[in-house]
Parts: sequence; C-alpha cells; structure tokens
Amino acid sequence: MNLLYQIAASSSTMPSVPTGDAARAIGPGFAGFVATALLVIVVIFLIRDMVRRIRRVRYTAETEQRQQDLVERGRLIQGDDDFPPTAGDAGAAGRPGA
Repeated sequence: MNLLYQIAASSSTMPSVPTGDAARAIGPGFAGFVATALLVIVVIFLIRDMVRRIRRVRYTAETEQRQQDLVERGRLIQGDDDFPPTAGDAGAAGRPGA
C-alpha cells in the first residue's frame, strides 16, 4: 500500500515552470520555425500543381466526350451506322471540299 501512495504522490506533483534561458531552450526555436514554414510553402505548391493537373485531365475528358458526341450526331444525321467517312468519301457524303 505504501508503494501505491508513493506513486500517486509523485505523479501529482507539478514540474516547475522554467524561466529565462531555460524557457527559450525548450521550444524548437528559429530553425523549427523555418523548417515548418518551408514545409507549408512546399505543400501549397504541390496542392496547386495537383489541382492544375486534375483540371487538365478533366478538361481533356470533357473535350473527348464532346468530340465523340459530335461524331455520333454526324452519324445520325447522315444515317451511317459505320465509322465516319474517310477523306476519299468526302464528296460522296456531300461535304464541302470535294
């Protein structure tokens, strides 16, 4: 029982608050601030680059889908179920430049 009392008594004592130079030596200091600031700056640039790349992929996918829709619409208007006409078929399809 005496051991439990000593453990409880030792854990309830508060450490003294450092003052002066000892208080300054506890924190990470200027080097920690610089390292954290650099890390934040690098993360900001990485996030901006990632957003730019995702936007580019999304726009490319939208453009390809729009192009596919236009090709399908052209097939429906011409009544073709096959692939789009080739350059040699341009006159027969009634396209300008034949």
